[in-house]
Amino acid sequence: MPKSLSTLRQRPYRLLWSARSISAMGSALIPVTVVFAILRSGGSTLDVGTVLTCHAVGQVATLPVGGVWADRLSRKLVLMMSDAIQAVCYGLLAVMIFQHQAAVWHFAVVYTIAGMAMAFFTPAARAVVPEIVGAEQLQPANALLGLTDSATKVLGPGLAALLLAISSPGTAILVNALSFLLSFVLISRMDLQRQAQRSKTQHFFADMRDGWSAVSQRRWYLANLLCWGVWNFAIAFFFVLGPVVMQDGHGGATSWSVIMITGSVGSIVGGLAALHYRPRRPLVATNAAAVLGIGPLALLVPPAPLFVIALGVAVAFAMTSLVGEVLATTQQQLFPERILARVSSLDWMISLIAMPAGYAAAAPIAEFLGIRTTLMIAAALIGTPCLLLNLLPGVRSVQRFPDGTIGIVIERHAAATLPEASPAPSPAVSFKTSGTSDR
Repeated sequence: MPKSLSTLRQRPYRLLWSARSISAMGSALIPVTVVFAILRSGGSTLDVGTVLTCHAVGQVATLPVGGVWADRLSRKLVLMMSDAIQAVCYGLLAVMIFQHQAAVWHFAVVYTIAGMAMAFFTPAARAVVPEIVGAEQLQPANALLGLTDSATKVLGPGLAALLLAISSPGTAILVNALSFLLSFVLISRMDLQRQAQRSKTQHFFADMRDGWSAVSQRRWYLANLLCWGVWNFAIAFFFVLGPVVMQDGHGGATSWSVIMITGSVGSIVGGLAALHYRPRRPLVATNAAAVLGIGPLALLVPPAPLFVIALGVAVAFAMTSLVGEVLATTQQQLFPERILARVSSLDWMISLIAMPAGYAAAAPIAEFLGIRTTLMIAAALIGTPCLLLNLLPGVRSVQRFPDGTIGIVIERHAAATLPEASPAPSPAVSFKTSGTSDR
Protein backbone atom coordinates (compact mmCIF):
# COMPACT_ATOMS: atom_id res chain seq x y z
CA MET A 1 0.00 0.00 0.00
CA PRO A 2 1.41 3.48 -0.88
CA LYS A 3 2.63 5.50 2.08
CA SER A 4 0.00 8.18 1.38
CA LEU A 5 -2.73 5.56 1.93
CA SER A 6 -1.14 3.95 4.97
CA THR A 7 -3.78 5.45 7.27
CA LEU A 8 -6.24 2.91 5.83
CA ARG A 9 -4.31 0.20 7.68
CA GLN A 10 -5.67 1.64 10.92
CA ARG A 11 -9.09 0.16 11.64
CA PRO A 12 -10.66 3.24 13.31
CA TYR A 13 -9.66 5.48 10.40
CA ARG A 14 -10.74 2.87 7.85
CA LEU A 15 -14.19 2.73 9.46
CA LEU A 16 -14.45 6.53 9.56
CA TRP A 17 -13.38 6.83 5.92
CA SER A 18 -15.83 4.14 4.85
CA ALA A 19 -18.68 5.73 6.81
CA ARG A 20 -18.05 9.19 5.43
CA SER A 21 -17.59 7.90 1.87
CA ILE A 22 -20.92 6.08 1.95
CA SER A 23 -22.86 8.96 3.50
CA ALA A 24 -21.18 11.44 1.12
CA MET A 25 -22.31 9.38 -1.88
CA GLY A 26 -25.85 9.33 -0.52
CA SER A 27 -25.77 13.08 0.10
CA ALA A 28 -24.45 13.70 -3.42
CA LEU A 29 -27.76 12.35 -4.77
CA ILE A 30 -29.81 15.00 -3.00
CA PRO A 31 -29.03 18.33 -4.77
CA VAL A 32 -30.40 17.01 -8.07
CA THR A 33 -33.11 14.80 -6.57
CA VAL A 34 -34.69 17.29 -4.20
CA VAL A 35 -35.29 19.84 -6.98
CA PHE A 36 -37.32 17.41 -9.05
CA ALA A 37 -39.00 15.95 -5.97
CA ILE A 38 -40.32 19.38 -4.99
CA LEU A 39 -41.39 20.24 -8.53
CA ARG A 40 -43.15 16.88 -8.96
CA SER A 41 -44.91 17.48 -5.65
CA GLY A 42 -46.45 20.68 -7.03
CA GLY A 43 -43.84 23.12 -5.75
CA SER A 44 -42.40 26.08 -7.63
CA THR A 45 -38.89 27.35 -8.29
CA LEU A 46 -39.36 29.70 -5.33
CA ASP A 47 -40.20 26.71 -3.17
CA VAL A 48 -36.98 25.00 -4.27
CA GLY A 49 -34.96 28.05 -3.21
CA THR A 50 -36.79 28.22 0.10
CA VAL A 51 -36.11 24.57 0.94
CA LEU A 52 -32.42 24.88 0.07
CA THR A 53 -32.22 28.02 2.21
CA CYS A 54 -33.77 26.13 5.13
CA HIS A 55 -30.88 23.66 5.08
CA ALA A 56 -28.27 26.43 5.06
CA VAL A 57 -30.01 28.44 7.79
CA GLY A 58 -30.46 25.38 9.99
CA GLN A 59 -26.79 24.51 9.67
CA VAL A 60 -25.40 28.02 10.19
CA ALA A 61 -27.63 28.77 13.17
CA THR A 62 -26.71 25.51 14.91
CA LEU A 63 -22.96 25.33 14.18
CA PRO A 64 -21.83 27.13 17.37
CA VAL A 65 -23.97 24.76 19.44
CA GLY A 66 -22.76 21.73 17.50
CA GLY A 67 -19.14 22.73 18.02
CA VAL A 68 -19.59 23.00 21.80
CA TRP A 69 -21.31 19.64 22.16
CA ALA A 70 -18.75 17.95 19.91
CA ASP A 71 -16.14 19.12 22.44
CA ARG A 72 -18.21 18.22 25.52
CA LEU A 73 -19.35 14.75 24.44
CA SER A 74 -17.66 11.81 22.77
CA ARG A 75 -17.21 12.81 19.12
CA LYS A 76 -18.04 9.27 18.11
CA LEU A 77 -21.41 9.65 19.85
CA VAL A 78 -22.04 13.02 18.16
CA LEU A 79 -21.32 11.52 14.73
CA MET A 80 -23.65 8.60 15.40
CA MET A 81 -26.46 10.89 16.61
CA SER A 82 -26.13 13.07 13.52
CA ASP A 83 -26.25 10.06 11.20
CA ALA A 84 -29.26 8.62 13.03
CA ILE A 85 -31.24 11.87 12.83
CA GLN A 86 -30.56 12.27 9.11
CA ALA A 87 -31.39 8.63 8.40
CA VAL A 88 -34.78 9.04 10.10
CA CYS A 89 -35.51 12.40 8.43
CA TYR A 90 -34.72 11.29 4.89
CA GLY A 91 -36.37 7.90 5.46
CA LEU A 92 -39.65 9.53 6.50
CA LEU A 93 -39.47 11.93 3.56
CA ALA A 94 -38.93 9.02 1.14
CA VAL A 95 -41.99 7.23 2.56
CA MET A 96 -44.11 10.37 2.13
CA ILE A 97 -42.94 10.72 -1.49
CA PHE A 98 -43.76 7.09 -2.25
CA GLN A 99 -47.24 7.64 -0.81
CA HIS A 100 -47.65 10.93 -2.75
CA GLN A 101 -48.21 12.82 0.49
CA ALA A 102 -45.07 15.01 0.50
CA ALA A 103 -45.80 18.73 0.60
CA VAL A 104 -43.31 21.57 0.29
CA TRP A 105 -43.40 22.19 4.04
CA HIS A 106 -42.35 18.58 4.62
CA PHE A 107 -39.24 19.18 2.53
CA ALA A 108 -38.56 22.42 4.41
CA VAL A 109 -38.83 20.75 7.84
CA VAL A 110 -36.66 17.79 6.84
CA TYR A 111 -34.03 20.01 5.27
CA THR A 112 -33.93 22.28 8.33
CA ILE A 113 -33.47 19.36 10.74
CA ALA A 114 -30.90 17.74 8.43
CA GLY A 115 -28.97 21.01 8.30
CA MET A 116 -29.00 21.20 12.09
CA ALA A 117 -27.74 17.62 12.32
CA MET A 118 -24.93 18.46 9.90
CA ALA A 119 -23.97 21.34 12.20
CA PHE A 120 -23.10 18.71 14.81
CA PHE A 121 -21.50 16.30 12.35
CA THR A 122 -19.17 18.72 10.54
CA PRO A 123 -17.07 20.01 13.49
CA ALA A 124 -17.07 16.58 15.15
CA ALA A 125 -15.87 14.91 11.94
CA ARG A 126 -12.89 17.26 11.65
CA ALA A 127 -12.04 17.13 15.34
CA VAL A 128 -12.16 13.33 15.59
CA VAL A 129 -9.40 12.75 13.02
CA PRO A 130 -6.53 13.70 15.40
CA GLU A 131 -7.96 11.20 17.90
CA ILE A 132 -7.52 8.43 15.31
CA VAL A 133 -4.23 9.14 13.53
CA GLY A 134 -0.91 10.67 14.57
CA ALA A 135 0.09 14.24 13.77
CA GLU A 136 2.44 13.17 10.97
CA GLN A 137 -0.44 11.32 9.26
CA LEU A 138 -3.07 14.04 9.55
CA GLN A 139 -2.72 15.54 6.10
CA PRO A 140 -2.91 12.24 4.18
CA ALA A 141 -5.88 11.29 6.36
CA ASN A 142 -7.65 14.60 5.63
CA ALA A 143 -6.71 14.45 1.96
CA LEU A 144 -8.15 10.97 1.50
CA LEU A 145 -11.43 12.07 3.09
CA GLY A 146 -11.52 15.17 0.89
CA LEU A 147 -10.64 13.20 -2.24
CA THR A 148 -13.50 10.79 -1.66
CA ASP A 149 -15.87 13.71 -1.07
CA SER A 150 -14.82 15.29 -4.39
CA ALA A 151 -15.29 11.99 -6.21
CA THR A 152 -18.81 11.54 -4.84
CA LYS A 153 -19.76 15.03 -6.02
CA VAL A 154 -18.72 14.02 -9.54
CA LEU A 155 -20.50 10.66 -9.50
CA GLY A 156 -23.55 11.66 -7.45
CA PRO A 157 -25.44 13.82 -9.97
CA GLY A 158 -25.12 11.14 -12.68
CA LEU A 159 -26.36 8.42 -10.34
CA ALA A 160 -29.21 10.68 -9.21
CA ALA A 161 -30.22 11.27 -12.83
CA LEU A 162 -30.23 7.50 -13.44
CA LEU A 163 -32.41 6.84 -10.40
CA LEU A 164 -34.81 9.61 -11.45
CA ALA A 165 -35.05 8.10 -14.92
CA ILE A 166 -35.98 4.62 -13.71
CA SER A 167 -37.84 5.43 -10.49
CA SER A 168 -39.30 8.24 -8.38
CA PRO A 169 -37.28 10.83 -6.40
CA GLY A 170 -38.21 8.86 -3.31
CA THR A 171 -35.82 6.10 -4.33
CA ALA A 172 -32.77 8.38 -4.31
CA ILE A 173 -33.84 9.95 -1.03
CA LEU A 174 -34.31 6.46 0.49
CA VAL A 175 -30.81 5.50 -0.71
CA ASN A 176 -29.49 8.59 1.09
CA ALA A 177 -31.31 7.56 4.28
CA LEU A 178 -29.80 4.07 4.06
CA SER A 179 -26.34 5.57 3.52
CA PHE A 180 -26.63 7.43 6.84
CA LEU A 181 -27.85 4.25 8.52
CA LEU A 182 -24.84 2.30 7.25
CA SER A 183 -22.55 5.16 8.30
CA PHE A 184 -24.09 4.96 11.80
CA VAL A 185 -23.28 1.24 11.99
CA LEU A 186 -19.68 1.69 10.83
CA ILE A 187 -18.96 4.56 13.22
CA SER A 188 -20.48 2.59 16.12
CA ARG A 189 -17.72 0.02 15.59
CA MET A 190 -14.95 2.63 15.65
CA ASP A 191 -12.66 2.47 18.69
CA LEU A 192 -10.72 5.66 19.30
CA GLN A 193 -7.00 5.32 20.07
CA ARG A 194 -7.18 8.28 22.37
CA GLN A 195 -9.81 10.80 23.32
CA ALA A 196 -9.49 14.50 23.96
CA GLN A 197 -10.14 15.54 27.54
CA ARG A 198 -13.75 16.55 28.03
CA SER A 199 -14.75 19.14 30.60
CA LYS A 200 -18.41 19.69 31.48
CA THR A 201 -17.75 21.49 34.76
CA GLN A 202 -18.39 24.98 33.38
CA HIS A 203 -21.49 26.47 31.78
CA PHE A 204 -22.39 25.74 28.17
CA PHE A 205 -22.02 29.38 27.15
CA ALA A 206 -18.65 29.57 28.89
CA ASP A 207 -17.51 26.71 26.65
CA MET A 208 -18.80 28.59 23.63
CA ARG A 209 -16.94 31.72 24.75
CA ASP A 210 -13.73 29.73 25.24
CA GLY A 211 -13.91 28.49 21.65
CA TRP A 212 -14.29 32.02 20.34
CA SER A 213 -11.48 33.26 22.59
CA ALA A 214 -9.11 30.56 21.32
CA VAL A 215 -9.49 31.99 17.80
CA SER A 216 -9.83 35.69 18.56
CA GLN A 217 -6.73 35.76 20.76
CA ARG A 218 -4.75 34.66 17.72
CA ARG A 219 -5.75 37.69 15.70
CA TRP A 220 -3.70 36.60 12.71
CA TYR A 221 -5.59 33.29 12.61
CA LEU A 222 -8.95 35.04 12.83
CA ALA A 223 -7.81 37.32 10.01
CA ASN A 224 -6.94 34.22 7.99
CA LEU A 225 -10.45 32.81 8.49
CA LEU A 226 -12.07 36.11 7.54
CA CYS A 227 -9.93 36.45 4.40
CA TRP A 228 -11.04 33.04 3.23
CA GLY A 229 -14.58 34.13 4.02
CA VAL A 230 -14.08 37.03 1.61
CA TRP A 231 -12.66 34.53 -0.91
CA ASN A 232 -15.82 32.40 -0.64
CA PHE A 233 -18.00 35.50 -0.98
CA ALA A 234 -16.19 36.54 -4.17
CA ILE A 235 -16.05 33.13 -5.85
CA ALA A 236 -19.85 32.90 -5.52
CA PHE A 237 -20.03 35.64 -8.18
CA PHE A 238 -18.50 33.19 -10.66
CA PHE A 239 -21.24 30.62 -10.08
CA VAL A 240 -24.00 33.22 -10.46
CA LEU A 241 -22.63 35.29 -13.35
CA GLY A 242 -20.74 32.56 -15.22
CA PRO A 243 -23.88 30.92 -16.63
CA VAL A 244 -25.16 34.35 -17.67
CA VAL A 245 -21.97 35.05 -19.63
CA MET A 246 -22.07 31.60 -21.24
CA GLN A 247 -25.72 32.04 -22.16
CA ASP A 248 -24.93 35.29 -23.96
CA GLY A 249 -23.64 33.71 -27.17
CA HIS A 250 -20.87 31.53 -25.71
CA GLY A 251 -22.34 28.06 -25.79
CA GLY A 252 -25.00 28.31 -23.10
CA ALA A 253 -25.75 25.36 -20.84
CA THR A 254 -23.48 22.99 -22.76
CA SER A 255 -20.43 25.20 -22.26
CA TRP A 256 -21.27 25.74 -18.60
CA SER A 257 -21.60 21.97 -18.08
CA VAL A 258 -18.17 21.43 -19.63
CA ILE A 259 -16.70 24.06 -17.30
CA MET A 260 -18.30 22.49 -14.21
CA ILE A 261 -17.21 18.96 -15.15
CA THR A 262 -13.66 20.16 -15.73
CA GLY A 263 -13.74 21.89 -12.37
CA SER A 264 -14.85 18.68 -10.67
CA VAL A 265 -11.96 16.81 -12.27
CA GLY A 266 -9.65 19.56 -10.98
CA SER A 267 -10.99 18.99 -7.46
CA ILE A 268 -10.04 15.33 -7.67
CA VAL A 269 -6.56 16.22 -8.93
CA GLY A 270 -6.16 18.64 -6.03
CA GLY A 271 -7.21 15.92 -3.60
CA LEU A 272 -4.58 13.58 -5.02
CA ALA A 273 -1.95 16.30 -4.70
CA ALA A 274 -2.93 16.86 -1.05
CA LEU A 275 -1.87 13.29 -0.28
CA HIS A 276 1.75 14.31 -0.89
CA TYR A 277 2.15 18.12 -0.82
CA ARG A 278 3.21 19.40 2.60
CA PRO A 279 4.35 23.04 2.44
CA ARG A 280 6.90 24.27 4.96
CA ARG A 281 4.80 27.36 5.72
CA PRO A 282 1.20 26.13 5.37
CA LEU A 283 -0.65 29.44 5.79
CA VAL A 284 1.73 31.36 3.54
CA ALA A 285 1.47 28.69 0.84
CA THR A 286 -2.33 28.48 0.97
CA ASN A 287 -2.80 32.25 0.94
CA ALA A 288 -0.48 32.56 -2.05
CA ALA A 289 -2.35 29.76 -3.83
CA ALA A 290 -5.61 31.65 -3.30
CA VAL A 291 -4.60 33.98 -6.12
CA LEU A 292 -5.36 31.17 -8.58
CA GLY A 293 -9.02 31.78 -7.77
CA ILE A 294 -8.80 34.94 -9.87
CA GLY A 295 -8.70 32.77 -13.01
CA PRO A 296 -12.36 31.72 -13.27
CA LEU A 297 -13.55 35.32 -12.79
CA ALA A 298 -10.93 37.10 -14.89
CA LEU A 299 -11.30 34.71 -17.82
CA LEU A 300 -14.92 35.82 -18.18
CA VAL A 301 -13.84 39.46 -18.73
CA PRO A 302 -14.18 39.36 -21.72
CA PRO A 303 -14.91 35.67 -22.19
CA ALA A 304 -11.82 33.69 -23.17
CA PRO A 305 -12.16 30.59 -25.37
CA LEU A 306 -14.04 27.77 -23.68
CA PHE A 307 -11.02 25.52 -23.24
CA VAL A 308 -9.08 28.35 -21.56
CA ILE A 309 -11.91 29.05 -19.11
CA ALA A 310 -12.27 25.34 -18.40
CA LEU A 311 -8.53 25.03 -17.76
CA GLY A 312 -8.56 28.04 -15.43
CA VAL A 313 -11.50 26.61 -13.50
CA ALA A 314 -9.80 23.20 -13.24
CA VAL A 315 -6.67 24.82 -11.81
CA ALA A 316 -8.70 26.91 -9.35
CA PHE A 317 -10.76 23.94 -8.19
CA ALA A 318 -7.62 21.83 -7.79
CA MET A 319 -6.17 24.63 -5.67
CA THR A 320 -9.25 24.85 -3.41
CA SER A 321 -9.26 21.10 -2.87
CA LEU A 322 -5.56 21.05 -2.01
CA VAL A 323 -5.74 24.16 0.17
CA GLY A 324 -8.74 22.85 2.08
CA GLU A 325 -6.88 19.80 3.30
CA VAL A 326 -3.73 21.76 4.18
CA LEU A 327 -5.78 24.28 6.18
CA ALA A 328 -7.72 21.52 7.96
CA THR A 329 -4.46 19.82 8.96
CA THR A 330 -3.00 23.12 10.15
CA GLN A 331 -6.07 23.88 12.25
CA GLN A 332 -5.99 20.41 13.81
CA GLN A 333 -2.42 20.97 15.00
CA LEU A 334 -2.57 24.63 16.02
CA PHE A 335 -5.39 24.14 18.53
CA PRO A 336 -5.75 21.67 21.42
CA GLU A 337 -8.03 18.71 20.71
CA ARG A 338 -10.31 19.70 23.59
CA ILE A 339 -11.49 22.85 21.75
CA LEU A 340 -10.97 21.74 18.16
CA ALA A 341 -14.64 21.20 17.31
CA ARG A 342 -15.52 24.72 18.49
CA VAL A 343 -12.75 26.22 16.38
CA SER A 344 -13.85 24.15 13.39
CA SER A 345 -17.48 25.23 13.82
CA LEU A 346 -16.43 28.89 13.65
CA ASP A 347 -14.44 28.16 10.48
CA TRP A 348 -17.41 26.44 8.83
CA MET A 349 -19.85 29.14 9.95
CA ILE A 350 -17.83 31.91 8.31
CA SER A 351 -17.62 29.93 5.07
CA LEU A 352 -21.32 29.02 5.04
CA ILE A 353 -22.39 32.61 5.64
CA ALA A 354 -20.01 34.12 3.09
CA MET A 355 -20.92 32.09 0.01
CA PRO A 356 -24.74 32.48 0.22
CA ALA A 357 -24.15 36.19 0.79
CA GLY A 358 -22.15 36.23 -2.45
CA TYR A 359 -24.92 34.39 -4.26
CA ALA A 360 -27.43 36.98 -3.06
CA ALA A 361 -25.23 40.00 -3.86
CA ALA A 362 -23.92 39.02 -7.30
CA ALA A 363 -26.98 39.75 -9.44
CA PRO A 364 -27.94 43.13 -7.88
CA ILE A 365 -24.35 44.39 -8.05
CA ALA A 366 -23.98 43.21 -11.65
CA GLU A 367 -27.20 44.95 -12.59
CA PHE A 368 -25.93 48.19 -11.06
CA LEU A 369 -22.27 48.09 -12.19
CA GLY A 370 -22.41 45.75 -15.16
CA ILE A 371 -21.25 42.15 -15.35
CA ARG A 372 -17.66 42.85 -16.42
CA THR A 373 -17.01 45.45 -13.73
CA THR A 374 -18.57 43.20 -11.10
CA LEU A 375 -16.39 40.26 -12.17
CA MET A 376 -13.26 42.42 -11.99
CA ILE A 377 -14.15 43.61 -8.48
CA ALA A 378 -14.77 40.02 -7.40
CA ALA A 379 -11.43 38.97 -8.88
CA ALA A 380 -9.69 41.68 -6.85
CA LEU A 381 -11.43 40.44 -3.69
CA ILE A 382 -10.18 36.93 -4.44
CA GLY A 383 -6.48 37.70 -4.51
CA THR A 384 -5.71 40.89 -2.63
CA PRO A 385 -6.72 40.11 1.00
CA CYS A 386 -4.96 36.75 1.18
CA LEU A 387 -1.75 38.15 -0.30
CA LEU A 388 -1.76 41.02 2.18
CA LEU A 389 -2.38 38.53 4.96
CA ASN A 390 1.02 36.95 4.31
CA LEU A 391 2.61 40.17 5.57
CA LEU A 392 1.48 39.32 9.12
CA PRO A 393 4.32 37.79 11.19
CA GLY A 394 1.87 35.43 12.88
CA VAL A 395 0.86 33.90 9.56
CA ARG A 396 4.49 33.41 8.56
CA SER A 397 5.32 31.92 11.97
CA VAL A 398 3.20 28.82 11.32
CA GLN A 399 5.66 26.24 10.03
CA ARG A 400 5.99 22.53 9.45
CA PHE A 401 8.78 20.92 11.45
CA PRO A 402 11.12 18.19 10.14
CA ASP A 403 9.04 15.49 11.85
CA GLY A 404 5.99 16.55 9.81
CA THR A 405 4.10 18.28 12.63
CA ILE A 406 2.95 21.91 12.41
CA GLY A 407 3.52 24.57 15.05
CA ILE A 408 4.41 28.19 15.72
CA VAL A 409 8.01 29.34 15.50
CA ILE A 410 8.79 32.22 17.85
CA GLU A 411 11.87 34.40 18.18
CA ARG A 412 13.52 34.37 21.60
CA HIS A 413 13.18 38.12 21.98
CA ALA A 414 9.47 37.89 21.07
CA ALA A 415 8.62 35.09 23.49
CA ALA A 416 7.22 37.61 25.97
CA THR A 417 4.29 38.23 23.60
CA LEU A 418 3.15 34.62 23.76
CA PRO A 419 0.58 34.90 26.58
CA GLU A 420 -1.11 37.75 24.72
CA ALA A 421 -1.18 35.81 21.46
CA SER A 422 -2.78 32.57 22.55
CA PRO A 423 -3.93 30.43 25.44
CA ALA A 424 -1.42 28.33 27.30
CA PRO A 425 0.38 25.90 24.99
CA SER A 426 -0.93 22.36 24.86
CA PRO A 427 0.46 19.17 23.37
CA ALA A 428 -1.43 20.01 20.18
CA VAL A 429 0.63 23.15 19.63
CA SER A 430 4.39 23.14 19.15
CA PHE A 431 6.64 26.15 19.69
CA LYS A 432 10.24 26.73 18.74
CA THR A 433 12.48 29.74 19.36
CA SER A 434 13.72 30.67 15.93
CA GLY A 435 11.98 32.52 13.14
CA THR A 436 9.20 35.03 13.61
CA SER A 437 6.83 35.97 16.38
CA ASP A 438 3.40 34.56 17.04
CA ARG A 439 1.77 37.93 16.45
